Amino acid sequence: MKKFVRVAAAVIAVLLAVAIVAPMALRGKIAAIVKHEANELLQARLDFEKLDISLLRHLPHASLEIRGLTLVGVGRFEGDTIAAAERISVVVDLFSLFGDEGFEVTKIILASPELHARKLADGAVNWDVMKPAEETPGEEEPAAAEPSAFRLRIRDFRISDACIRYEDDSSRMRFYTEPLSLRLRGDMSAARTDLALKLDASRIRFVSGGVPLLSGAEAEVEATIAADLENNRFTFTDNTFRLNAIVLSLDGWAQLKENGAVAMDVSAGCGKVQFKDVLSLIPAFYTKEFRSLSASGELSLAVWAKGELAGSQLPAFGVKGEVHNGSFQYSSLPKAVTDIEIVAGVSNPGGTMNATVIDLSKCSLRMAGNSLAATFHAANIVSDPSFRASVAGKVDLGAVREVYPLDKEVDLGGIITADLKVSGRMSDIEKQRYERMAASGTFVIEQLDLTVPNLPAVHLKRAAATITPRAMTLGELGVTVGRSDLSAKGQLAGYLGYLLRGDKLSGRLYVRSGLLDLNEIMAAMPASGTETPATAEPAAEPIRAIEVPKNLDLSFNAELQKILFNKMTIDNLAGEMRMAGGALSLDRLTMGLFGGKASVSGRYSTAADPARPALRLDLSLAGASFAQTFDELEMVRQLVPIFAETGGDYSLSLDMNAKLDSTMSPDLQSIDATGEIRSANIRVQNIAAFDALAKAINNDKLRRIEARDAAIRFAIRNGRIVTQPFDLKLAGTDVNLSGSTGLDRTIDYTARVSMPASAAGGVLETLNVKIGGTFSSPKITLGVKEAAEETIKNVVDRQIQKLTGSESLAEEVDKQKENLRAEIDKQAENLREEARKAGEKLVSAAQSQRDKLVEEASKKGALAKLAAGKAGDKLVSEAEKQAANLSAEAEKQIVRLNEKLSANE
Repeated sequence: MKKFVRVAAAVIAVLLAVAIVAPMALRGKIAAIVKHEANELLQARLDFEKLDISLLRHLPHASLEIRGLTLVGVGRFEGDTIAAAERISVVVDLFSLFGDEGFEVTKIILASPELHARKLADGAVNWDVMKPAEETPGEEEPAAAEPSAFRLRIRDFRISDACIRYEDDSSRMRFYTEPLSLRLRGDMSAARTDLALKLDASRIRFVSGGVPLLSGAEAEVEATIAADLENNRFTFTDNTFRLNAIVLSLDGWAQLKENGAVAMDVSAGCGKVQFKDVLSLIPAFYTKEFRSLSASGELSLAVWAKGELAGSQLPAFGVKGEVHNGSFQYSSLPKAVTDIEIVAGVSNPGGTMNATVIDLSKCSLRMAGNSLAATFHAANIVSDPSFRASVAGKVDLGAVREVYPLDKEVDLGGIITADLKVSGRMSDIEKQRYERMAASGTFVIEQLDLTVPNLPAVHLKRAAATITPRAMTLGELGVTVGRSDLSAKGQLAGYLGYLLRGDKLSGRLYVRSGLLDLNEIMAAMPASGTETPATAEPAAEPIRAIEVPKNLDLSFNAELQKILFNKMTIDNLAGEMRMAGGALSLDRLTMGLFGGKASVSGRYSTAADPARPALRLDLSLAGASFAQTFDELEMVRQLVPIFAETGGDYSLSLDMNAKLDSTMSPDLQSIDATGEIRSANIRVQNIAAFDALAKAINNDKLRRIEARDAAIRFAIRNGRIVTQPFDLKLAGTDVNLSGSTGLDRTIDYTARVSMPASAAGGVLETLNVKIGGTFSSPKITLGVKEAAEETIKNVVDRQIQKLTGSESLAEEVDKQKENLRAEIDKQAENLREEARKAGEKLVSAAQSQRDKLVEEASKKGALAKLAAGKAGDKLVSEAEKQAANLSAEAEKQIVRLNEKLSANE
């Protein structure tokens, strides 16, 4: 007995050792296989943090657990996480791990998975991650597929706490739910089995075409499906589907055929349900005090489909819903909505989608004494939709608060009266055969008031429109939005195609306004973008550029007294504007701008890229203020900071092309412009660059500039303003200036400054000055070498003039030949003396400049003083060289004079 116990213990110990060691040995193999197979099959990156294998947890089966799995897109979806899971557990047959026939999977558990499916506007999808099958060249038939490395015999499939998100940019559809739990049980390896399905989903949000249809909804599915897996036939028995408070039953069968078609005979219905259950499907009711809502009336709903679904071929199907004697009332409010009658259906006899008929034969209600009724019918919805619609009634918006619990901050009032009828075919609209259409009626809104938190208050005094098949006539419109007011009248053609299919809307409007505050309006505009995956409303985005719709062709005759945009104030705008093809064009608009008068033509276009509007501007401006321009225009503050300290008026001609960013500010690197600025009166002071210039050349008059009749031609390219040389007359000092200013506020200018008579003994007439650095921290470089060369030339020219006068040397010899030698010697000594004195003055001026540099630098420390001393020494050395050159040049002139005298003798 003891021996048996010892043997048994040894066997158990060996088995335990194998159970512990084997997973460690197989872990790397399995991980490598999974990643390798995934990379071979997928055009996306699959990765995971950890893979564990256990032989003990589910004996006699083994379990594989993957943690931190991610599937990330590539190419156009680079960085887009398509799928992720906190944990994936797979239970497999233990012995299949050691064979070559693959793994037999019996259970799969997904914990906290996240799925993000996305479809772009052009139809590309991020879940198309399988690599296309490779064909071997020369083979007529595809090679036989190798047997799968996995054999499914799933008995239990579970998903817990899933987050699913779907985005379709082509249809503006969004779907989101979290959490979602699913459990599917059954023997997938059996020929016939019963599949038990249970699904729970919460916080469901569904948006179609930008309109939220579900928000914060709940769904539950409990189904038992008889599955004939050999024939791919599934029979639905004892199945229920619940969406909020509505419970549907599903009966029938569906079968997947070998050709890919799906045959079906299914029906769903809810019998008679309470009208309150219907309201639970509407986000505005289900998320707003739904428990305090009482309702009466019943809904009947029937859905069925019979036939085959194969490509574009549809089975026969029908959906019919009716609401009779419906009403609802909130317990906290005094009045109810009553007499709700709805009869609606969608049907198709089988075939194509074009055979579908949509019919809303009745939709009516009464609200606080007001009635409203509407109908709609559509057929041939794909090839050539035919339609008829009507709406009639009167709605007192002020009564809405008596029947629906609006937020306390929301105020709503006004009267809407409508009596409209329209019918026809879409082909008649497209071909403008309006005589075949029927459209008539009026639509009037009076005294509408709307106050909503974080938005400017809206007051519409009156809007009245009449319709014919050809056009809608806007007889009057008067509205205020916050501080802004606007009135308009005119006519719009093609409104039916615009409303039904988004076709082009054309027309002409006459627009008037006393104040148009674009800052207030743009700040309140909802930002377009992706829906926020949550029950809360999407978070607000920064202000975006205004997009001009491509399907509008409208002409505006505008008279706008004041427009506020950013810091700009535009007064008395008048002229023609046209909106067409995604662009707003201006034709010789006149306006008050920057304190002056402007004439503007140009074009603002979002046709190519709504996020980067293109701007073309032809501007003529007269009598504008430098200070006001700097204060109101951000571009000027960045490119020409000198305007901050500039007074006076100016006139401007400008031809500019530029790109704007998402906030409608110019992208300075994209500006390409030419123009001319003129001013009869410029006043500039306290500019560091001019202070440094005045100090460098010892002329305090340059600290304050009061220029008259300045004309400056300029160009803006590659982020720099480049000016052609222009003259400034500054209190007796002439300055010729040219150069450029950059995005980084760096300056690179050359100033040619006229010198006073006292400069270098009156022999230095002009001085070149390089102005670099920035306007706030300028760097001044004096053209000492050029000044010295000019001084030498002036001294020599003066001495020659003194010597020869206005007559030639030969004539002087003829007149006074006997005294010429003595005179030449005398003038030679004078020439040497003048050259010596001019040289001494140059050196003295350089030494004085050196002392000033050292004195200023000593305030900044020893290193600065040392650097200034070296720079000053170089300046003195250069002056000494030029003084020597001056003496040498004088000697050359003396030699020439003696040579001419000898030749005449």
